[in-house]
Amino acid sequence: DVSVLWRHDRSHETLKLVPPRPAEYLQVPIGAAKAWLASLAQEVPVADVDMSETDEQLRSTKIDTGEAFRWKGHQDEPEPITDVAVVQPGDVIIVDPERGGLTAYNWDPTSTEPVLDLGDEAHAYGRRFTLRLDRRIYPDATDLIAGEESDDSTHDRIESWLETALHNAPSDRWLYRVCRRLKEGFKHTLDETGVYPIITEPRVDSSTFDGSDQSTSFTGTAISLRSHLKGVGDKAAEYAHRIGLSQEIRKDLRLAGRLHDIGKADRRFQLQLVGGDEVELEMLQEPLAKSLPDTPWVRRIPRGMRHELASVALIMSNPAILAEAHDSDLVLHLVTTHHGHSRPLAPIIEDQNPEVLVYEQDGYEMQACSNLVDTTIALDGADRFWRLVDRYGHHGLAWLEAILRLADHRRSEEEQNR
Repeated sequence: DVSVLWRHDRSHETLKLVPPRPAEYLQVPIGAAKAWLASLAQEVPVADVDMSETDEQLRSTKIDTGEAFRWKGHQDEPEPITDVAVVQPGDVIIVDPERGGLTAYNWDPTSTEPVLDLGDEAHAYGRRFTLRLDRRIYPDATDLIAGEESDDSTHDRIESWLETALHNAPSDRWLYRVCRRLKEGFKHTLDETGVYPIITEPRVDSSTFDGSDQSTSFTGTAISLRSHLKGVGDKAAEYAHRIGLSQEIRKDLRLAGRLHDIGKADRRFQLQLVGGDEVELEMLQEPLAKSLPDTPWVRRIPRGMRHELASVALIMSNPAILAEAHDSDLVLHLVTTHHGHSRPLAPIIEDQNPEVLVYEQDGYEMQACSNLVDTTIALDGADRFWRLVDRYGHHGLAWLEAILRLADHRRSEEEQNR
């Protein structure tokens, strides 16, 4: 798969302030995405069956510059895609909403109807509040940038716009929540061309939303790892019970929830969550799941390293951890994929300064090396994925993943609301 999202402004500066978020991604098989980008007449099916790229046209076809970009993270310029040959599984591809591609929010490569830009709504889903006051997104966002001879400032005009939007938006909608929060205080920046303002919360560092492994943990809520794990496990089991899944599946979802983040026990990850303060780290009574309040952004984990894979390495270091699992394959897969990666290949990078990871839970001790390059975790995960697809079906497995992922989201939201 690749992830496709639709944005009007694909400039580096705007994407740094309002970076792509998973809530706005559409997962598309790579062959279908390439065929669409190449404007091939024949549509590639996206049915729930195994497929491979066999059409030579999908291997290399030039496309117009500026239609699609590959997003590589907060620090890098989005890369224009000029040939579908460069598109790789796992890529995040940003396209112009005018290009179409959806009908009723579903994949439809034949559609040329403009697609909604959901960037601000996706950030609101993650409880970060931004608005790009671009008229292509908010048609009434006009004349917000004050000229040199104007008496009222751009800030005042934005405040007035927020007041009107707050009055007109239904109170149960995301825009109401965003406007209400930003009315309490905001900072504004002009887009790269100076045409419209981008407003964000004054104290939020946009680099914490760069899609890195730390970004979802940098909430300033100081939640302990043990508390978060228990809460996610309980909530996943509750969801499974409410939708009528078997007791065995409920137990496996609970166990996966209680193990999904144990890889955060890495000392370097914990150092990130305390803002790089060694003294603060030593004072912690137990590992954190979420950062301390007002901690500055620091990076200690190598770029690209994923805590989900560290969690799996720890679990596999002590087989007794999975003794109570009904389907140990499912538990490991749910842990591996709870942020959407490893379907089926795990994104493993070399840790040039490896650490020994240690964690204890329910009397079980786990220990693993953080450098997973020479392990079989990636290949084991891929084999496990296909076994589970045979067992539960493509959609069934994705559904079980969604239950744990949403339990994690909702538990984190509850923790933040406290």
